[in-house]
Amino acid sequence: MPKILKNSIKYLPQTPTLKIFKYENSSKFHCSFYVGFAHKKSGNFERSLRTQNKREAEKLAIENYRKWFSTIQNTFSKRERNFDEDIAKPFLKIRVNKYNEKGNLVNQGLKDKSMYEKFMKPYFEKLDYYNNDHLLSAVSDIVESLRQEKIKDTTISKYMNIINLMLKRAFNNGIIKKLPDLKDVVTLKKINEQRPSYLNSELNLITKRLDEEYQKTKDTFYLEMKDYINLIRSAGFRPGVSPLKIKRFQYKFINDKENQSEPILVFTLFNTKTKPRHQLTCHPYFTKNIFIPEIMKRNPNASSEDYLLFPNVNNRQQLYERIRKNFTRISAELGLYVRNGITRPLYSIRHTFIKQRYEQNAPIQVIARHSNNSPEIIQSNYLDESDDMLISEHKKLFPTTKSKNKVKSK
Repeated sequence: MPKILKNSIKYLPQTPTLKIFKYENSSKFHCSFYVGFAHKKSGNFERSLRTQNKREAEKLAIENYRKWFSTIQNTFSKRERNFDEDIAKPFLKIRVNKYNEKGNLVNQGLKDKSMYEKFMKPYFEKLDYYNNDHLLSAVSDIVESLRQEKIKDTTISKYMNIINLMLKRAFNNGIIKKLPDLKDVVTLKKINEQRPSYLNSELNLITKRLDEEYQKTKDTFYLEMKDYINLIRSAGFRPGVSPLKIKRFQYKFINDKENQSEPILVFTLFNTKTKPRHQLTCHPYFTKNIFIPEIMKRNPNASSEDYLLFPNVNNRQQLYERIRKNFTRISAELGLYVRNGITRPLYSIRHTFIKQRYEQNAPIQVIARHSNNSPEIIQSNYLDESDDMLISEHKKLFPTTKSKNKVKSK
């Protein structure tokens, strides 16, 4: 395949991806532009313009560009173009199948489909998707509608991600000829919202209250909810339904040759949010003082196939909702739920674990691997702009610096 002369390449304005150029072995100009893999194996239309004149080549290239897209556009009349049928449904079908093949506990594709059908479909359904202004206007209307529903920008960004992925696939397949830039009409606030963590002493107050609730009601739900909270604060678990789906065969003990008296508790999680298999170890205090003497003995007749927590409850999602609501209630009753004007839901316990490990000088790479996340996300979502992080880094930056000027007392 002959090489393109780099100094001969010229991109033409008002025509996305259209360029003219010469090959090393030819004096004639060629043109090329993107049409999608559905139309060409390479994804590009290319043709010799049979002229050495640059001006004429530009004119011929634009004619070829317009002729191609005019022909494609005429194969579908405006009334036949259907965003839902041509763009959304094919994309969502592939996405659902992708997550089905992964075998994830939660099919993100089904979530995306629900979000599209509930909030986006009415705006896109009768849209002429060849009109870029109409596309951007629909996106702007969706964002405005979501904001009127009091939905935060953090969640709106997820809707924008779905739209972006749909449009990229449509562009790659040549269904639309220009990829809209959603930033032209959508400005979102900072996505990584800071979420204050809990102190260990605060979580101890919550677990103490759960003991008191059990003593009042004799409902073992409160004891096992305490187990759940202690479990997710002991390691890099993602609070939610996933820890409730752990079965008894998914934990084991391993021994450190240098410290044989303290076995290490290991959990193996399957089909997590980021990978099919993930192992993590628990805090030694939790293993020795909570897991072995309390949780292991909580349900003595349970088999290895039973759930570790709440083995007699079938509906795990419903169970999690009950835990979440009781956590919010108890935290609020104790005056802990709001800190510095920001709420601290159950998920804040993950922030607690990550920040504590960072303060204990665990490397971010180790924290990230243990928490089943990337170092970049750990840094941006859990540590950036945190006073705890700034204090910790200040100590590392100035480990031996002390003030020489003592304040004299009068």
